[in-house]
Amino acid sequence: MATIEALNRSLRIILLDDGKTYPITNWFDNHGNDCDPDKAEFAVAGPDTNGKWYTIELGAYSRLGIH
Repeated sequence: MATIEALNRSLRIILLDDGKTYPITNWFDNHGNDCDPDKAEFAVAGPDTNGKWYTIELGAYSRLGIH
């Protein structure tokens, strides 16, 4: 089973450990309301080739800045 290795908020994609990428389709705040990627605490990505959707708790991923 593939797992999420990385995500990119600005490109709205996830990268799985098998090298495949899938679009992030929805962004949610702590109350489950739709929101912008910058304010999101959760996201949904997919579906993959098997129809699986990925629910992502964004706090599990660090935000890297560009310097």
